[in-house]
Amino acid sequence: MFEIGRLCVKIAGRDSGNYCVVADVIDENNVLIDGYVRRRKCNVKHLEPLNKKLNLKKGASTSDIKKALLTEGIKIKERVVKRKSKKEAKSEKKPKAKK
Repeated sequence: MFEIGRLCVKIAGRDSGNYCVVADVIDENNVLIDGYVRRRKCNVKHLEPLNKKLNLKKGASTSDIKKALLTEGIKIKERVVKRKSKKEAKSEKKPKAKK
């Protein structure tokens, strides 16, 4: 049921409600997922498989999976992570209160 390229919806965890694609089958209970979720190992109990299957190779890269999702008409939001410099992080720290 969970073969490589199977389109799924994550139903548990931080990324619940988002589309994902099976990138690799680890064992009968775990798969590697990617797509509009973080690329990681996932228990199959946390996935709802859909009828669509994308044409992907085993261990496909994130960019390959995103291209395949775009061709299916599923839009992927890009996550922008802004990291603070050391100076910015230090300036935001509050001074300790004196007792």
